[in-house]
Amino acid sequence: MNPKVAMTMLVDVAVERYRFVCGRCGRAWTANDDVQYVSDDVGAVFAFYRLDGVPVQPPTGGEVTCPNCGAMGVAVIPEGHRDSPPARLDSDEPRLRVTTTDEQRRASAPPHLPAVVSRT
Repeated sequence: MNPKVAMTMLVDVAVERYRFVCGRCGRAWTANDDVQYVSDDVGAVFAFYRLDGVPVQPPTGGEVTCPNCGAMGVAVIPEGHRDSPPARLDSDEPRLRVTTTDEQRRASAPPHLPAVVSRT
């Protein structure tokens, strides 16, 4: 018997900018998180956060530490959200047919662009 495989669907892709302020030392910094919103087969939506391509906890999850003093008392202030909705094949948007493999595209891509700063 085959177990039921959960289906997922990409709902939205966005870049979210957060400002962080340490409650102990006063250091302030910003970071841009790449966020993918995915729905499962029963309609529940989940957000997956990445910073510099690395999976991270959501910035509002309370686990941000100050890179200056190591304190956990960091205020998180949302500063912006830029949607990048998935393209649809039934739209009239400009498009380019892809004829290269995933490996070829990765090998020809420029180096990774870092976010404003990384959270530690």
